[in-house]
Amino acid sequence: QEAFLVQLFSEGFFHADPHPGNILLLNESNTTDAKLALIDCGLMASIQQDDRDNMISAVIHLANKDYASLVDDFMKLKILPEDSDRAAIIPLMDKALSPYVKGGGAKKYEEELKKMYGMEEGSIQSQVGGFQAMTQDALTVMNDIPFSIPPYFAILGRAIVTLEGVALTGDESYGIIM
Repeated sequence: QEAFLVQLFSEGFFHADPHPGNILLLNESNTTDAKLALIDCGLMASIQQDDRDNMISAVIHLANKDYASLVDDFMKLKILPEDSDRAAIIPLMDKALSPYVKGGGAKKYEEELKKMYGMEEGSIQSQVGGFQAMTQDALTVMNDIPFSIPPYFAILGRAIVTLEGVALTGDESYGIIM
């Protein structure tokens, strides 16, 4: 994680395909100073300093669940337009992102969403009702909030999800946002 964060935030140039086949352990894994090497640098990406600064701000605001400030960060990153309806966006961000901030990857995120939408009972009615509520929230986001994803975000998201998956194989409770 540290190597990726240095690449992303300090250097602005990062390995965008960090799957296990592209990560080599250079020394014994039972040591506290394990050394890794990234190979196959065919998929790399760069990010401008202003965007890196805004991303750092966004990560801090996300970790602190400061969704009002995160909306500002998303506007600076051009994910949200300047005239976005903050009152509509902030509660949706809270609902969508709070379970993720807890860590544990997709499996834990799914558990938290089921709790949030009352789908953990297991009855058909609770499943259907929860799914309808979740679908309505997703439709609200897609129809009412004019967001866009900058080109570099797709490759960045792919790299982060891949790294999180690698980390979760070693620690099921790992959270990329701490």
